[in-house]
Amino acid sequence: MRIKSIITLLTLVSFCQLSMAQKAEKGSKTIETTLNFQTGNAPIGLTISEIRMRYFLKKELALRTRLAFNFNQSTDYSYNGMNPGNPPFTVDQQSTDLKFILGVEKHFSGTEKLSPYIGAETGIGISSMSKDGTNTLDGVTYTENGQMSLINSGAFSVYGGLVFGADYYFLPSIYIGAEIGYGFGYLDNGTAQYWNNGNNETKEVFLGSRMGFTLQTNSGIRLGIKF
Repeated sequence: MRIKSIITLLTLVSFCQLSMAQKAEKGSKTIETTLNFQTGNAPIGLTISEIRMRYFLKKELALRTRLAFNFNQSTDYSYNGMNPGNPPFTVDQQSTDLKFILGVEKHFSGTEKLSPYIGAETGIGISSMSKDGTNTLDGVTYTENGQMSLINSGAFSVYGGLVFGADYYFLPSIYIGAEIGYGFGYLDNGTAQYWNNGNNETKEVFLGSRMGFTLQTNSGIRLGIKF
């Protein structure tokens, strides 16, 4: 009986300590992801857009890093935009997008569970995309010269600016958050290479660049864990 009572007491004490450990303290680390909910015409879905990590140098000061990597590959058997009137035109497509961003946050007292903050960040991004199409399907060629390829490469971006956000610890060491940012960005769209076996020539086109100040909002929900 005494052993059971001791175990029960220790369990209650541990639970109380965990319940009081709400917001981050000096030495705390967090890892989180942004969840995007897809609705509309498509079935309801959930995608993860990035991973973010933070280390608290002090209760009110944290270093942060964001990493986003997206790779998509698909095959479309009904695409006829490259050769109207001659379906099926099979298109194999894949794209890669990588972003790496570093920053710092200044947290304010807020409330027992709410931790508002401001911060600054800077980072880079690279991306590429390729398409391969053919009018040959299941051994049948529907038109002559029905093959092509498209490669977009060398896309590069740089961003730096301020962020404003808040974390809400709805459970011990588990929080949700929201954030917006405003800063300066530069995007180089790289080049596009087109090829088709009609003339067996490659055409290379520079896709241009743009720069300016932008307001960035994230429609997803940030979900994180403190440890």
